[in-house]
Amino acid sequence: MLREELEKLVTREIANGILATEKERISLSCEPADSLGLLVSKAGGRGYLPKTMAYPKNKNGNPLTLLAQINFSEMPHLEGFPEAGLLAFYIDYLDDLTGLDFDDQTKQNGFRVLYFEKFDDPSYSLEEQDALFDSVDAELFPVVDGEFCLQGVLAKQIVLKESYDFEKAYGASFYELLDKWTDEDEDKIDRLYELDSSSSQLGGYPFFTQEDPRLGEEKEYHDTLLFQLDSDDKIMWGDMGVGNFFINLEDLKRKDFSNVLYNWDCY
Repeated sequence: MLREELEKLVTREIANGILATEKERISLSCEPADSLGLLVSKAGGRGYLPKTMAYPKNKNGNPLTLLAQINFSEMPHLEGFPEAGLLAFYIDYLDDLTGLDFDDQTKQNGFRVLYFEKFDDPSYSLEEQDALFDSVDAELFPVVDGEFCLQGVLAKQIVLKESYDFEKAYGASFYELLDKWTDEDEDKIDRLYELDSSSSQLGGYPFFTQEDPRLGEEKEYHDTLLFQLDSDDKIMWGDMGVGNFFINLEDLKRKDFSNVLYNWDCY
């Protein structure tokens, strides 16, 4: 089916090159839910945080908010990713940039990426976490409005959106190649673009409303999409934007989440 769609738009040789980029990802659906447990895969709400560690806070000492967490025992296995444990993403809802530091997008002050291999230690309770925010007298800029159960399925994906991955796969820029492939037919370019089904996901290829921050030699280290959360009815990055977290593949295999690049952009 995908090959047929491609060959309506480009030559068979070009279609073969595009299909060669196909890779697996975990596509995530976000279903509204109430009172999800602290260990459930979710966007929004409160998560598992052992009391053996300090609650994550920003540089001003105010609490960060759970953006999402992934319990890998609830997900299909994706090569390179953990098979168990919980991966959590915290960002700064007290900052109008939600913790994004344009000078150093790996600096985990306005965000944290935390991984817990086991859940033996007692967690801060829902009430204890809520109490941290009750004491904060400031406006919040929430990305996730509510609590959503995250469910994942394995899906294939090709790269047909402008990114570091696109240039690495094809050896040329997005607009150079698509103009060449389609003889600058805008309708064909739009239809090709739509065949890349990037959304909320683990792994696979990212998309951006602006520009991939890794398009520069100094950012090539973060070669793997760790997690992407797209805007939806109750999830909003600015004006219908998208948030991404990137990691080096070898760090991911070692379950070392200390060097993650955080980015979000919007229209």
